Amino acid sequence: MIQELFDIYRRNFPFILRQKETVLWILSNDANIVLEHRNEKNTLIGAAVINKNTILLFCVDAEYRKRGIGTRLLAMAENTIKDNGYSQVVIGAGFDYIMPGVPTSKRYFASENEALCFGVDDTASDFFEKRGYRHSWNCNCFDMCLPLNTFSGNAYDVGDTIDGITYRWAALNDLDSICVCTDDAYQEFTGFYQDKTLYADNKNIKVLVAVAHNEVVGTLIVKLEDDEACLGSAGCTTVKRAYQGKHIAVRLVTIATKYLRDIGVREAYLSYTYSGLDHMYGYAGYKISVYYMMAVREL
Repeated sequence: MIQELFDIYRRNFPFILRQKETVLWILSNDANIVLEHRNEKNTLIGAAVINKNTILLFCVDAEYRKRGIGTRLLAMAENTIKDNGYSQVVIGAGFDYIMPGVPTSKRYFASENEALCFGVDDTASDFFEKRGYRHSWNCNCFDMCLPLNTFSGNAYDVGDTIDGITYRWAALNDLDSICVCTDDAYQEFTGFYQDKTLYADNKNIKVLVAVAHNEVVGTLIVKLEDDEACLGSAGCTTVKRAYQGKHIAVRLVTIATKYLRDIGVREAYLSYTYSGLDHMYGYAGYKISVYYMMAVREL
């Protein structure tokens, strides 16, 4: 069943960049509730995966759409969530995420540095909007991508000190200071940084920090997402509010992206990011590849 769910996810969202092992791990969570629709050949052609009040995955294969299957699956999902004592449905991000929201081409706010992937449109967001869902953020949410053969940032490296800020790999004993930084900058990201495996000596996943006066003032997670596809990510960027406007985030991104290129990654991306970072990541050449409707509905 887990492989079937992964297969329908890949069929419906080929433009989503997420490590296969991560998606399989999320789909395998024991607390998930799976609702399904199968055709006459018993092929899975529609599915909703629920965890608590979050719909982690919702899709119907293209040839079976506009037949009421999605409407019925969504009603079943909403009733399941309500029966379990919740008063709000969230689409996308819960204990983790396959996608942070509903993929769409729709901009809810002004943006820049956009080059949407083939196949991204507003069909899914329109489906949820017509059924009472709203975009819950006061800014855009999106992914960005950068083919690293076009990346030209060569100025800085890990270990450099620039304008009194040192950019280095984090160690486990930095964790408390990192969480103070992320809580101040964007608390929603703190949980991602509390994973202690990020601080092992592993070239494939690291935390890059900006340090001033022995205090972590900026953070970023850099990761080799898919070795076979040579895909890497540089995301969850935060900068303490008192240090914003000093190009720290731009330097974190540039240094991390150069590291990915130097270890042989062909394409870098960041997921689950927000308005303002389209401008900042644009300095390094990243472009918005897909927007997300951060969809919620009160029951």
